Amino acid sequence: MDSQERKRRIAARQAAARRNRVNQGLYLGVLLAGLLVVLTLATFFGTDREYSESENRMLAQRPAFSAAALADGSWFAGLEDWFADQFTGRDGWISANLSLRRALGQQENGGVYLGKDGYLIQQPETPNQPALDRNLAAINAFAAAHPDLSCRMTLVPNAVSILADKLPANAPAPDQQAQLETIRSSLTGVDFLDVTQALQAHADEALYYRTDHHWTSLGASYAFAAMAQGLEIAQPVTEYDIYTVSNTFQGTLASKSGCHDSYDTVQLYVPRAQVDYKVTYASSQTVTATLYDRTALESKDHYTVFFGGNHPRVDIDTTAETGKKLLLFKDSYANCFVQFLTPYYETIVMVDPRYYYDNIDTLIKQAGITEVLYLYNLDTFQTDTSLADVLETTEK
Repeated sequence: MDSQERKRRIAARQAAARRNRVNQGLYLGVLLAGLLVVLTLATFFGTDREYSESENRMLAQRPAFSAAALADGSWFAGLEDWFADQFTGRDGWISANLSLRRALGQQENGGVYLGKDGYLIQQPETPNQPALDRNLAAINAFAAAHPDLSCRMTLVPNAVSILADKLPANAPAPDQQAQLETIRSSLTGVDFLDVTQALQAHADEALYYRTDHHWTSLGASYAFAAMAQGLEIAQPVTEYDIYTVSNTFQGTLASKSGCHDSYDTVQLYVPRAQVDYKVTYASSQTVTATLYDRTALESKDHYTVFFGGNHPRVDIDTTAETGKKLLLFKDSYANCFVQFLTPYYETIVMVDPRYYYDNIDTLIKQAGITEVLYLYNLDTFQTDTSLADVLETTEK
């Protein structure tokens, strides 16, 4: 075989290989396009899910069409949110996306940093400055209108701040201490109880869940110890019966990121104090003798063992004869914190402003409230749009 014939055959084989690659690419493209069409049709003609148990949140629903919504663009925005939440096989695609990102060396997925030692750390949202300014103004006005109440605030720094050494290299993170100081300096008539140093001193312990955005009961216990003096609790309990109720918790950050490498332990801290109490859920008028909902351990979100999750209003009446009656404005971080407060207050009224619509002044008078505590995690507080609405309600 001469050299010309050899070159011709090599060229022919190369051309055939190129055609095969093109054909394979076309076949794969058609297959993926077909799969996308099938999944899209399944999404559009399927039944919407209202709630994602894996992410512990309500899902966007199909937006109602109207000419006005089409004109102002809100229908398209709603359709985008609905499609993202309701897309068929969404949880599987999140996991697939995580695998791809890891293969590319990325250290974030779904707004979650893939941290060291198995920690998943939520990326803080950008503060909603207008809402934050309005909330702070409402807090100050409320304190001025109720000079007979002792008003205090604790904002818990998030894992992105306290566990900064667990973040991936060069991961951007806000200066939460500076944010806390700015909020503190904006308050009038409200004592700010800072727990940052107490948490930083124990940063090598399990203060936050690895797979969830909440702090643990251990983290809350250190915060309570740091707050006790500011709450005018002279002799705080130092001994607790600690019960481990789960070793298999995987929280919202595992679901958002698609990373299920770690499991968390959920513990209850019961103060060793001779105090009994009853818990009343105002919306249903359900009365129990415990802060804990053990049935939550049968669901995915084991953190809801504390009160079964969030409620508009929860009343806790105790046998502690202290004359102290607390109104607690809160987010879900407070759910595992309240277990430390029961020995010191005759009444604790928990109000979650995201779901509460009744008159606060009426509640204060009826319950005989003597103290107010705002307890949030910093990220939620800086994006909250509900607190001012509740504080601004007054009796007519």
